[in-house]
Amino acid sequence: MIRTALVAALAAIGPLALSPAAPAQTPPRPEPVAEILILGTYHFANPGRDRYNAQADDMLSPRRQAEIEALADRLAEFRPTIVAVEADPGSDINERYADWRAGEAELTVNERQQIGFRLAGMMDLDSVAPVDASHRFMAYEDLLLAYRELAGGGPDPHLAEVEAASDALGRGFTAETEARQAAHTVGEVLAWMNTDAALDANHDFYLAYSIRRWGADGNAGGAHTVGNWYTRNILIFQNILKQVEDRQGDRVLVVVGQGHAAILRHLADQSPWVTLVNPLDYLPEVPDAPE
Repeated sequence: MIRTALVAALAAIGPLALSPAAPAQTPPRPEPVAEILILGTYHFANPGRDRYNAQADDMLSPRRQAEIEALADRLAEFRPTIVAVEADPGSDINERYADWRAGEAELTVNERQQIGFRLAGMMDLDSVAPVDASHRFMAYEDLLLAYRELAGGGPDPHLAEVEAASDALGRGFTAETEARQAAHTVGEVLAWMNTDAALDANHDFYLAYSIRRWGADGNAGGAHTVGNWYTRNILIFQNILKQVEDRQGDRVLVVVGQGHAAILRHLADQSPWVTLVNPLDYLPEVPDAPE
């Protein structure tokens, strides 16, 4: 009798014991609080800090000023509520902006002012958002030194290959930038610079040159260099998010060097807090490459 009752009890609870556990619920992602348009630019007043530096025309000439005004008119259609620029948060950028708005200063040649100040003024904004970030970046000379030390101070068999790869990527992109400047308007040059192909070309310089080329024979200098570059851009993106964390419905236009744009766009595209906007929707048609 006891055995019969136990079998009956086990039979009753068996299906419950063998049934699979309820699947875990994936938590919903946060709703985006802002739209973000990342405009990659060349440096209108190039500080010469990059390995390869495209030379800009006189951006204060009447021709270029008219082109920048036309560019600003197009970007104004995005109706930004925040204009972020590549300036250090501790800088005097907003004192300069206030002086310009008060008619006490002229716009300097830098794109932070030519595009950023101009657009913020058109939107009647009280300030611009300085979102740059500093982070250690292993220089080209440091990589050379690491290679020479790895080779015992003698000639390194990979050095010529590394420098050839550097020139093919860096000089080629710089040359096309300068050729397009000579043939096209500022807006048209920026339209090309913000295409996927141009963003990839600049980003490939870091990935192929620094990681692949400098990764031979166990030299990790290139990987650390790219890691530092990513870290700086993540810090910039964090500064952008600080501008919108307590707000809803902002439209952020970021004016930043084109080399930053590929990583920042990837971060924005993957972020649950912002919606990425394509800058090409607010720029001229991309012209063909000059002959």
